[in-house]
Amino acid sequence: MTIFTGKTEEAAIAAGLAALNCERDQVAIKVVATPRKGLLGIGRRDAMVDVVLKPVAEEEKQAAKVANSTAATYSVAHASAPTAEPVGEAVATAPVAAPTTTEEQPTVTPEERRQQREAAVDAVQDYLATIVEQLGIDASLEVESSAHRQVRLTFTTDKEGLLIGKHGRTINALQSLAQLFLNHNGAAHVDIELDVAGYRERRTVTLTRLAENTAREVVATGKPIYLDPMPSFERKQIHAVLAKNRYVTTYSAGKEPHRAVVIEPA
Repeated sequence: MTIFTGKTEEAAIAAGLAALNCERDQVAIKVVATPRKGLLGIGRRDAMVDVVLKPVAEEEKQAAKVANSTAATYSVAHASAPTAEPVGEAVATAPVAAPTTTEEQPTVTPEERRQQREAAVDAVQDYLATIVEQLGIDASLEVESSAHRQVRLTFTTDKEGLLIGKHGRTINALQSLAQLFLNHNGAAHVDIELDVAGYRERRTVTLTRLAENTAREVVATGKPIYLDPMPSFERKQIHAVLAKNRYVTTYSAGKEPHRAVVIEPA
């Protein structure tokens, strides 16, 4: 089963269509669970639907078989005949007609793409709310700012420290999950940022100070320094802070999730 969730059945279906990049008439939809508001937030449940692509029409299957058979026959014929060209190249350039279908692939309009992005953003809020609830954290979530290619979601909770986690690990992990969710639900070009209690602003100040202090130490000692591993969006902040520093250079080294910024003398 391919389950998609949303505040409503339509939102869940929209998330499924965005993820599969198809139209409604191309899929089979089965409602697995209807939404439920619950009492005072207890027992709340999102709508869950199973969205799967419909089987390819038998005519299209037969056309594909004919095309494959034609290509194979052409390959065998040319493999046995004397030729100056390699067989592989002869097959690749063979004028075999591609099977045609009566239906054209639907063109996605800018408005439809916008609707897909909005549906994905709505769905990711439900997705994050479910995870946070499973962590035992009572929090509300709202879109603080939203641009064409950027979304900022802000949590409000009494358990700010628990949601942020040690060195921001929890909020960063949630942000990574949210980005993956958008990538797989029709909003791959949208960047998402999660925040709680102004943590991102404080973290930016900390990273700026870290970059500048480390650069001074590198210049003084003449030796490179490896910073602690951090997520890619924080590494970018370090690179940006020192981009115009002519005395040092920066680069990232290692593999995720242990990739770190290296600052060395220029």
